Amino acid sequence: MQLSVKEFSDAVGNKHTRREYRYGIKKFCEWFGKTPEEILKMRKDDLTPRPDENIIERKNRAKRFEREIERFHTYLLEQGYTINTARTSTLGIRQLFRYYEMPVQMRTGSKVSKTVKTSKSFPLRIEHVRAMFNVADLRERVLLALATDLALRISDFRNIKKTDLPDLTIEPPIQFDVMTNKEDVVAHGFISAETVELLKVYLKTIEDKENPYLFLSNGKRPISEDRINSWLKKLAEKAKISTRGKRLSFHCFRKMFLSACIDSGIGLTAGKKMCGKAIPKSDDTYLTTVQLRKKFIQLKKMLTIQHTLKPENNERLVKFETAITQLQKENVSNKTIAEVMTKRVTELESKLKETLNQNEVLEPLVEFVNSFKSQEDLQTFLDLFKASSTIRFPEQKMKLVLDVPLKTDETLKKLESKNGKRVLITEIFQETWEKLSEQTLKIVLKHLEKNDNT
Repeated sequence: MQLSVKEFSDAVGNKHTRREYRYGIKKFCEWFGKTPEEILKMRKDDLTPRPDENIIERKNRAKRFEREIERFHTYLLEQGYTINTARTSTLGIRQLFRYYEMPVQMRTGSKVSKTVKTSKSFPLRIEHVRAMFNVADLRERVLLALATDLALRISDFRNIKKTDLPDLTIEPPIQFDVMTNKEDVVAHGFISAETVELLKVYLKTIEDKENPYLFLSNGKRPISEDRINSWLKKLAEKAKISTRGKRLSFHCFRKMFLSACIDSGIGLTAGKKMCGKAIPKSDDTYLTTVQLRKKFIQLKKMLTIQHTLKPENNERLVKFETAITQLQKENVSNKTIAEVMTKRVTELESKLKETLNQNEVLEPLVEFVNSFKSQEDLQTFLDLFKASSTIRFPEQKMKLVLDVPLKTDETLKKLESKNGKRVLITEIFQETWEKLSEQTLKIVLKHLEKNDNT
């Protein structure tokens, strides 16, 4: 097998990372005085067992380049390089060894692994993510939510395939393990409930069935790292987030995640294991999946994008909903009562109107009765009315006529009309009669029959 730097370089997807690795390898080779191919051959020889060699000699020989890299790192610091730049410069040769299955494991506490926090990157906070989320489309929202949950390196994130996703019907948070490319360790991540719901909707919108990746490019490859960072920059501008000249990149999610792990109290070790950073094996033993799930739930309280109700507020909401339901029931009941009352009022109005109409009809009759000065005169007239009256039906109107000569009864004379003729009873009674309804007439006749019986 031919060991080639070009083959390794071509395998690095990100152009910025590729450039950093090439620069680091070049600096190491200049310092060490060998070509990359010669160094690879030496590393291979160091790992090849030799006859009659004891275990201590074999281990010391295998650690040669670990010590060489530490000396190279010290040299860079002496040359005025910063701690972070010196560390980054060692990554090229270390990744070259790892690519050809000859990794160099730096000892615990090695200065090579140390870095210092810089102010070049934008200090992303969950408030910024929420602001970008509010102005993002569906695909961008999925990216923001998944990046917040997993905090993977961009190279591992962009290569997630649709078939890599876990069963989204499981109760969240859902475990999602990803083998990282850079450090070759498993990121034991989790997908939160809010991200699960977004993914369910987003997956239905992907029309390109041939491209296997979750975030697609126009071809059959995943979306580029530059495109992702460009999205973030545009979202920040759209959300009116001022970065004050600092760089907002996908890596900011990783820093935000690890900072939140410290602030939430779950610890940096658990955070590293979830986002795929190498941790000592002694620490790895004590962190089970169950423990990590509990820690993620605790962490997510600080990294929730979409606001949710607190338990006490949720309880109030339930009470409020119950009250509304009760009011709705009462409203229906009141509506029924109101309808019944309205119907009853309508009926009463109808009866009142009918009564008023009857009163209007009976008013002349009342006036006629009141025209008698005494009850005896009224009774006399009624007796005469009963004995001598007849009803005639001319063409125009019905008339009530007394067939008694006026001179035959002195009492009648006192009650006769002003004209002194055969009486149509009196003018006022005739007017009353003409206005009476048939129903009123029946009542009068019935009353007369009653008097006759007595």
